[in-house]
Amino acid sequence: MRYCTKCKKLINNDDKTACVFCGRKTITDPNHFSPVKLITANGFEFERIRAALDDADIPYSYNEAPMDAGIQILNSAPPENCDIYVPLSAYSDACDILAGIGALKEADMPDSTDEMLSNAKKEAQSEELTPSKARTIRMLSLIAFLLILAGVTFLTDFVIELIRSAFS
Repeated sequence: MRYCTKCKKLINNDDKTACVFCGRKTITDPNHFSPVKLITANGFEFERIRAALDDADIPYSYNEAPMDAGIQILNSAPPENCDIYVPLSAYSDACDILAGIGALKEADMPDSTDEMLSNAKKEAQSEELTPSKARTIRMLSLIAFLLILAGVTFLTDFVIELIRSAFS
């Protein structure tokens, strides 16, 4: 599985040296944070996809097509022809959600990328904080804050005593 950094699409054929979509010569192996183009949508369909991704807590971003930006500004309509991107680690979940709401037909589903996506998910999960680690970090941060606060208080008292003794 290869990845085009220009058009942000996955290329299933590993022996390709150029992107089959845009022709770019340099394609790379993606990491789990690589933004992958999910779908192009507009109007109501775009809003429906965004709501579904929000409900599933899947991070996404979108870019409007350059030609349609003026139309959206003039009539305050929903964005037209937006490309929606998700991180590689959430790509299969996002595809399942789009198939579930009917935005992505089974024939349009990408070829099986399960092994690479499962590796990307494992890598992303290994970098996430577990609840116990997050709790420990919060407690250490609280202790450090209280120590700094106490240090500032004692230093202020010391300086005030020096000034008071100098003028007495």
